[in-house]
Formats: sequence, C-alpha cells, structure tokens
Amino acid sequence: MATCDHSVVEYFPGNDGHHCGYCGSDNTNCSHGMWAHTMTVEDYEQLVYRGWRRSGCYCYKPTLSIACCPMQTIRMDAPNFSISKSQKKVIKMVNRYLIHGIKKGESSSDHEACVRDLHHNETKRSSQVLADLDASSLRLKGSKKQNESGDSISVKHKTESTAKTSLTEDKQSAEVASEHGVATARKGKTYKPGVGLDPNKPKCGKAKLIRLEKKKKKLVVESSVSEDQTDSVSTAEISPSNSKKMLKRENERKSVEEYLAEPEKAESVAHKLEIKLIRSCPPSEEFLSTFRKESYKLFKRYQMSIHKEPENECTLRDFSQFLVESPLQHIPGDKKLLTGYGSYHQHYILDGKIIAVGVIDILPHSVSSVYLYYDPDYSFLSLGTYSALREIAFVRELYKSSPDLRYYNMGFYIHSCRKMQYKGQYSPSYIACPEVHTWVPIEKCRPKLDAARYCRLEEDPTIEDEEGKIDLNAVLILQNGTLLNYEKYHMLNPSRKDQSEIEEYAKLVGRTCSQRILLYRR
Repeated sequence: MATCDHSVVEYFPGNDGHHCGYCGSDNTNCSHGMWAHTMTVEDYEQLVYRGWRRSGCYCYKPTLSIACCPMQTIRMDAPNFSISKSQKKVIKMVNRYLIHGIKKGESSSDHEACVRDLHHNETKRSSQVLADLDASSLRLKGSKKQNESGDSISVKHKTESTAKTSLTEDKQSAEVASEHGVATARKGKTYKPGVGLDPNKPKCGKAKLIRLEKKKKKLVVESSVSEDQTDSVSTAEISPSNSKKMLKRENERKSVEEYLAEPEKAESVAHKLEIKLIRSCPPSEEFLSTFRKESYKLFKRYQMSIHKEPENECTLRDFSQFLVESPLQHIPGDKKLLTGYGSYHQHYILDGKIIAVGVIDILPHSVSSVYLYYDPDYSFLSLGTYSALREIAFVRELYKSSPDLRYYNMGFYIHSCRKMQYKGQYSPSYIACPEVHTWVPIEKCRPKLDAARYCRLEEDPTIEDEEGKIDLNAVLILQNGTLLNYEKYHMLNPSRKDQSEIEEYAKLVGRTCSQRILLYRR
C-alpha cells in the first residue's frame, strides 16, 4: 500500500480528570490528548493498538490505572467470527420484519393459526360428546320408568354401552385436546362453538413429524439416496433427538452472511433495506447531498431521544466536528481494495429513508467502528447489534480481497460497566494488555477484571513493552515548517524546558509512531 505524507499532531500535556459518562463521576475519567492535524491510516491504526481513539480530529488515550471506568481496547478476528444464538435471533427478527413486515412480538404464523383453529374444533367436539353423554343419561332414566317389565334390563345394557362409547370418545377427545394444550370441557359447562379449520390454509402437522421429514430430506442430500430408500430408515436414526442435533449442526454451519442474505433470496419482501458505503472525509458528492437534510437531522433526533442531550448541544457544528471531520488521509481504492482507506459513513436505507448511520474508519489491517446513530422509531430492530454484525460481515468481505485486513475494532470495552460489556460477546475477541499492549483472549481477561479494575492482562511476565523503549533523540518534531529530530530541536532551543513533555508523548504513542509522526511545536 502506498504511503501518504507524514502525520502531524499537537500534544496537550496533563492528565486532568473530567466527567465520566458511564458512572456519572465528575472528575475521575482521566486521559491524555492530542490534536491530529493530519494522519496516515497506518499511524492511526498503530495508535489504536496502543489504546488511542479519535473523536473527530481529537485523539485521546485513557489513563486506565487511575480511571473510574477503565476503557480497554478490544478487537475481534472477523474471519473466525462465530455467531451466537442471541445474535442469530437479532438477524432473524430483522429479516422477519423485512420479509413479512412483522415487528418483534407480533405473529402471523400459519402454524399458530392452525393450532388455534384446532383448539376451537377439539373444544367443540369435546363439548358435544359430553352433551351426548348427558342426553344418554336422561334417556336411561326415562326408559327405566316406562319399562317396568323384564325388558328394562336390556335397555339398561344398551344405555350403558352407549355411555361407555361416549366416555371412550370423550377420553380420546380429552387426550387430543390435552396434546394440543386445550383445556378439557367440564360437565355442565357450555362452550361457544369454534369456527373450525380454514380450508384455504395448509394442514398442520405435529412438530415431531415435521422434524422427521426434515431429517429424511437431509438424508437424501447427504447420503445421495432416494426418497423411497429413506422410508426404510429406522425410527432410531430419525428420532427427535437425532433430528434436533442435525438441525443444530445445520445452523452452526450457516455463516453470518447467509443469515443476512435471507431477505435478498426471498421471492418478495415487505421492506427493502439497502446499505451504502459513502466517503465522509473528504466528503463525496453523495455524502454532501444527505449531510444536512437527513444525516444531521437523524443524529439530532438520536442524541436528544436516546442520550437525552439538550437541543443546543446537538448543533450542525457539533455533528461535523464529532462525526464528519477526520484527520485520516484518504487513499483511493485499487484492485486490491476497491473501497479505499480512510473515513466513511454506512447508510442504512429502509424503503428509501435513512434509518441508521454507522461511522467507520477503514485501516490497513482493520475496520474501526467510531459511532452509530439511528432513528429512535426503529429501536425495535436492535440496530446496535444488527449494525455490528453487518460491519463484521463487511470486514469479512474486505478480507477476501485483502487478507491483511481481518480485524474489527469495536472501540473500548468497559468491564465495570454492564451496558458496555456487550462488545465482548462477539467471538473471538481480544483485549490489549494496558502495560505491554499484547492481545489477550477475552475469556482469560474476565476473571482478572472481575478481581481488579486495572491489572496486567498478559500472563507471560517476561514480555515487555518494546514500543515503550523510545529513543528521545529520534523523535520527529515540526517547528516553523522545518522537520527536525529532537536532538537538533534541543540544540536550536536550549532554553525550552519541554524534554519531559516530549518524552511523555513519545512513550504514549510508542517508538514507531514517535519516529514517523511529526510533533508540532510552536
């Protein structure tokens, strides 16, 4: 990949505390900061791996050892992503809305309708059987009074036989009703007749039989046997337990892309969802056409509704500085990576309307998630989780053409804040050790973070922070338009007492970045 111009930053010394948006503390969220006038994607990615993040052009690195809510850098290996059961449910819920127009909690299943009709029918039948039984009993009493001669005995046997038949039918009806969850009718109680089965709907079968049928079809595909041969398969081979295992294996084999693509394969859909990747800095023409009218208005609604921010803090300028402006130098796409590198917005367009925007940075080895804002009216779609899964699928797509790009940076993982722990649910995830900046599987980090908010996560005590071993004289400095190393800078400015400040900066950004990034000095 071609290398752009040098990065230029202005470092702000100090580590003062400020308000924490996670626990509400006034001055315990501590971090170091610098303003990035311009930055290469290589340098920014290196800074991300050392715990830095950007908000617009401002870059900050939390001081985890004294922070109230330590923010750990987390990333996920996208090609090896394993989708969880809860994540599948979110995609299926969104797909259900897109294909059928059914929101979460609503239902129009034909199977459920059939079951309801069956319940009505079985209840009606059970009531009729009991009514017939009561009528038989009345006829039996009348027969005894009219037949005082010897034939009263034959009438008695006849009515007893009728009663037994009715009881048998009643018992069978009760069993059927019980099987389908219908309460058995009690004697002396009347029920409103049901409407019966709908002839326009397919007959509904037992779930167990449906699973067995699916098993047979799978055997045809996997064993290359005919359907006639599958009829000879033993009951043990197609038992419900085996069928359940087989269906579980089938679901495990499906990738996140296959789940997300289901609406595209449907014959017809109730809603059309389109996702567009649009360059935000420098802004493309398409971005400029939606910047004020849609993107900003959506951001304003989101901030005021979800984060309860006052309207005067959701200005167009705030939006631009926070999510539009970026120091990253854009690199156009090529045959290797068609999208190019830099800052982008992903527009989630539902039926021609933008309902969500994901702000991302495409870097040499990763896609970094910056922010997501969405229309509060569509909160029922769980867009936070859904957009994360979409971004993971996007990384996996980029990985096919550029194997070096394989990671999904999710920002900061905050173990002490429950609402921020969701980032650790995307597997396999790794957290950067705050002391040596190696990547540790999150499963090994959780017990340590349960015991202490801040700790060394790297288990090998011999590993050191090699990037923290700086050469002060090699630190690059830009002064009055002149590029200098620190040694020359100090010779030209012997009276300046900023050695400790420059040394602090160099250790925070690491040896590699301190020898590539230009530190601007006035």
